[in-house]
Amino acid sequence: MTSWILASGLERGPYEYVDPVIIYNKENGETWQIRDKDRLNNAIVIEDRNSNNQSSPVDTLYTPNVTIEGNNISLDFLVWNGAGEDCASAGLNMTTSYENLNPETGSSDGPTYNGAATRVYIYNLSVGESAEVRVTTEIPEPAPGKTIRLRITLMSPDAFMTKTGTLRTYDPHRLPRGEATFIIKAKDAPELVPLPTIRAG
Repeated sequence: MTSWILASGLERGPYEYVDPVIIYNKENGETWQIRDKDRLNNAIVIEDRNSNNQSSPVDTLYTPNVTIEGNNISLDFLVWNGAGEDCASAGLNMTTSYENLNPETGSSDGPTYNGAATRVYIYNLSVGESAEVRVTTEIPEPAPGKTIRLRITLMSPDAFMTKTGTLRTYDPHRLPRGEATFIIKAKDAPELVPLPTIRAG
């Protein structure tokens, strides 16, 4: 089991929150608008529970920096190296999936579709240090009157090169991950009742 820690920045503590909503307006030049963007991008404090020196933990100020350019969405994940060794370089796999939602229940309404997987890299991350890793993916287009749930997942590295030149590998089936979920709503789609919520922590 690895000790890499990943956070999406959308997980803000042990309380219920509503998944961020993106409105798609096909008639207005195919524009996308994040609802409550300023609230979503407020800086948050990630509590340090994993420091080698718990008598003097260091909290991290972190902002997800969610942005949309064209039909692409980007955000920062927080990656913390708890692997026990300094990392010279590592690749992290990002995957996406999406599904249509039932407007009456907010639950899945049909099959899940997988987007293209991509790989992002980190460099020179010492034990106990964290870094923000930016990911970008295409936003799926909802049909008129429909709503989609988009899930972006970033996996811990299944292998990394240490600063002493040793390659460390892990079981890819036991890797921790960070996730960010967005609701993609056509402008004419009804509001979901109940709203999709999860409980973090």
